[in-house]
Amino acid sequence: MPINVDYYKEVLGKISFADRATFLKELKKAFRRLDQEGRDELKRWFRNVCVCRVEAPVMEPVRRDRFS
Repeated sequence: MPINVDYYKEVLGKISFADRATFLKELKKAFRRLDQEGRDELKRWFRNVCVCRVEAPVMEPVRRDRFS
């Protein structure tokens, strides 16, 4: 019976806000159980959708009166 990659996407999406150790444990478990095609799909999902992605920092405007 093939393992459904959507199951792991759902699980990882839900625990992505948990601590890093739990997330990595589940990610490793998924990679052990999925076939190569499932691993590739999970990698694409992780790189594109995962909430763990780092966002660009927000820069504040410079006030001109600070330099007068």
